[in-house]
Amino acid sequence: MYTQLSKTQFASQPHVVGAMRQFANDELLKDVAETAGIRSSQVLRNKLLPEQPHQLTVHELVAISKASKNRCLIDGVLLDLNCMPSVCTDDFADADKMTLTDRALDINANTAQLGSLALDAKTQRKVTARMRNETIRRASYVMTELAIFMHDVEQKFQAVPVLSVAFDAVQTMPTPGFM
Repeated sequence: MYTQLSKTQFASQPHVVGAMRQFANDELLKDVAETAGIRSSQVLRNKLLPEQPHQLTVHELVAISKASKNRCLIDGVLLDLNCMPSVCTDDFADADKMTLTDRALDINANTAQLGSLALDAKTQRKVTARMRNETIRRASYVMTELAIFMHDVEQKFQAVPVLSVAFDAVQTMPTPGFM
């Protein structure tokens, strides 16, 4: 009934395989399996191993992503499809909990950490699995925060369109004495 999968079948899906490994390390699989309606944590653990004949279905992928609120598996699939990592729409609802300035500082700090990881990779002349996972995690976080930042800025300026237009007009008008 099931065919035996070889490791070469997953050579074209390095992000999915890495995401499976990362998910298994980050989550308490017993709780995730129970919440997602998967028979047992061992079944889930087996489905997260690419060399096992039992593979995650799309429905299980969605269920465990929702149960854990961890999107790394979804992001792994998207990265292997040459797409950008996901941005959860629930994050937009919570956008007003952080000021624009604080969000910009947080983005800047995490971007600096990405630079530090890049310097480590350059110094060591290799990228370890830990470095790869941390880089992808931080880059995904920064991209999500940037999307929320852009959305928040857009919402604030659309809430008061007169100020937005006035600001644009002032910026484009010639200022006497500066020409």
